[in-house]
Amino acid sequence: MCESTVYSTDENIIMEDVLNIKIHEDKIHLTDILGMKKELTGTIVEIYLDKHGIYIKIK
Repeated sequence: MCESTVYSTDENIIMEDVLNIKIHEDKIHLTDILGMKKELTGTIVEIYLDKHGIYIKIK
Protein backbone atom coordinates (compact mmCIF):
# COMPACT_ATOMS: atom_id res chain seq x y z
CA MET A 1 0.00 0.00 0.00
CA CYS A 2 1.03 3.61 -0.42
CA GLU A 3 -0.37 5.20 2.72
CA SER A 4 1.74 7.64 4.67
CA THR A 5 1.77 8.99 8.19
CA VAL A 6 1.71 12.77 8.59
CA TYR A 7 3.68 14.21 11.50
CA SER A 8 4.19 17.68 12.90
CA THR A 9 7.80 18.89 12.93
CA ASP A 10 7.92 18.04 16.66
CA GLU A 11 7.24 14.35 15.79
CA ASN A 12 3.56 14.21 16.89
CA ILE A 13 1.33 12.12 14.65
CA ILE A 14 -1.28 14.26 12.89
CA MET A 15 -2.91 11.50 10.80
CA GLU A 16 -2.11 7.92 9.82
CA ASP A 17 -2.88 6.00 6.62
CA VAL A 18 -3.11 9.15 4.49
CA LEU A 19 -3.81 8.50 0.82
CA ASN A 20 -4.47 12.02 -0.48
CA ILE A 21 -2.95 15.42 0.24
CA LYS A 22 -4.24 18.59 -1.41
CA ILE A 23 -2.61 21.97 -0.92
CA HIS A 24 -4.46 25.22 -1.43
CA GLU A 25 -2.48 28.33 -0.47
CA ASP A 26 -1.50 27.74 3.19
CA LYS A 27 -4.16 25.04 3.80
CA ILE A 28 -3.28 21.34 3.67
CA HIS A 29 -6.17 18.91 3.22
CA LEU A 30 -5.54 15.29 4.29
CA THR A 31 -7.72 12.25 3.55
CA ASP A 32 -7.09 8.77 4.95
CA ILE A 33 -8.05 5.31 3.67
CA LEU A 34 -11.41 5.47 5.45
CA GLY A 35 -12.31 8.85 3.94
CA MET A 36 -11.74 10.81 7.16
CA LYS A 37 -10.51 14.35 6.45
CA LYS A 38 -8.42 16.96 8.25
CA GLU A 39 -7.54 20.51 7.28
CA LEU A 40 -4.39 22.15 8.59
CA THR A 41 -2.70 25.48 8.20
CA GLY A 42 0.99 24.95 7.64
CA THR A 43 3.78 24.00 5.29
CA ILE A 44 5.10 20.61 4.22
CA VAL A 45 8.79 20.66 5.13
CA GLU A 46 9.94 17.06 4.49
CA ILE A 47 8.72 13.94 2.72
CA TYR A 48 10.35 10.56 3.36
CA LEU A 49 9.13 8.32 0.55
CA ASP A 50 10.95 5.22 1.81
CA LYS A 51 9.51 5.57 5.35
CA HIS A 52 6.09 6.85 4.20
CA GLY A 53 6.43 9.91 6.44
CA ILE A 54 5.39 13.49 5.74
CA TYR A 55 6.37 16.34 8.07
CA ILE A 56 4.35 19.53 8.36
CA LYS A 57 5.26 22.76 10.14
CA ILE A 58 1.99 23.89 11.72
CA LYS A 59 1.26 27.63 11.70
